[in-house]
Amino acid sequence: MKKRNLGYLVTATVGITLLSGCNLVSTPKAIQTQVATQTVDPTGLQAVLASIDTMKGLSSFEVKAQIQEAAGKFNRQVDYYGSILLPHTVYVDETIGGNDYLVYQDGTFSYYRDNGHWYPMQPLTALKPWDSLRKLLTTNPPKVVDQLPTQTVVSWLCNVYQFTTSASPVIGGSSLTSTLGKTPSKALYTVWVDATDGKLRQIEVQSTIGVPEIGTASISSTELIFGENAINSLPVPQDLVSQVEKP
Repeated sequence: MKKRNLGYLVTATVGITLLSGCNLVSTPKAIQTQVATQTVDPTGLQAVLASIDTMKGLSSFEVKAQIQEAAGKFNRQVDYYGSILLPHTVYVDETIGGNDYLVYQDGTFSYYRDNGHWYPMQPLTALKPWDSLRKLLTTNPPKVVDQLPTQTVVSWLCNVYQFTTSASPVIGGSSLTSTLGKTPSKALYTVWVDATDGKLRQIEVQSTIGVPEIGTASISSTELIFGENAINSLPVPQDLVSQVEKP
């Protein structure tokens, strides 16, 4: 991957929707599911918005996510796992197409590490994925919200809501859509809400684009949010300090 593109992709992924360790589960195949039935829930939208409201007081959180893009022979997967200390500090490990990177940011001091060397990048700004979800649901609310059977994500029993509405900005700004020159107009969203405390636990977005001579291009992202308010500081990596201090 060219270095000029990495900062853009990191910006898109960290600020999503849909970023391993600690035995956490974030991929749909690994989630414990019941029978795949669904019913229309007239209060589903309010339940999702209420779960977003529970995130307002967060000072920090951890995130694990995966983005998959596929079109013809093109396939790419992005995985990331890391910590966010609001309002602007980030420490994230990222794997893009099998290549590993580390991102560190404190305000406008923003760098990524590739093959042992640190490079400056544009500061990440969209660090709270629930903000973009709220904006989407208030400006273009889904006509119907379905409730799926409860599912367990990690150790949390969750109510699961699903709806179709406009594709998120991240889906529209993915490397695949940029390459194809097309963006999806609609996307299928699945939201996991903690059945005990009402917190937003996980977001999944799936969308497809019809592409002449290729067929169907698909984009999906899944983001797990956990470890709320458990981080007090994110120290600068020592090798970054050493590199910056060199004359």
